Amino acid sequence: MRFILKGKAYDLTKEKVEEKMQKVPPEVIRQYYVIVNGKKYPPKQVISKVLGLGRVEFTTMDAVNILRRLGFEIEQL
Repeated sequence: MRFILKGKAYDLTKEKVEEKMQKVPPEVIRQYYVIVNGKKYPPKQVISKVLGLGRVEFTTMDAVNILRRLGFEIEQL
């Protein structure tokens, strides 16, 4: 999937997300989470890690929308 985030274009697949997150320990979940490889992650942690962005560079809703478009389900505590 190709998308624009804060003026920059990215190409990302669900498989790439799963691959990049394989050995990453989950951080504390505050409100929303996504399950990747059987583990619950904050959406911003996933997008930050996969795209190499700082967390102030995008919002939680940006991360949620990207992950949903890739086919991940977003849950709320």
